[in-house]
Amino acid sequence: MFLRIYSYVKRRKFTTSKSGNRKITRFAKKQLLIHGVIKSLRLGFNVVLVNPKGTTNSEEHEKVMREKGFDRHTASAYLIALKGLGMLNNIK
Repeated sequence: MFLRIYSYVKRRKFTTSKSGNRKITRFAKKQLLIHGVIKSLRLGFNVVLVNPKGTTNSEEHEKVMREKGFDRHTASAYLIALKGLGMLNNIK
């Protein structure tokens, strides 16, 4: 199982509204990530944390969308999984 690392979620530069900033700072990013990892390990999956940076705005993204017929989000998830598999192959 490959999980995205959401390092950009708790930054306040995306909005200027007070309520939006409050919602961003109160988002339980770390607890959500820990819960996902623990649940995956209980179900017997190997967990790899992958940085999704550069998966959406790349030539590979457009190529995968055209060749496989994926939408934007599915193509990004596919590229993240390929990144994770590449990391696993480098370790072994």
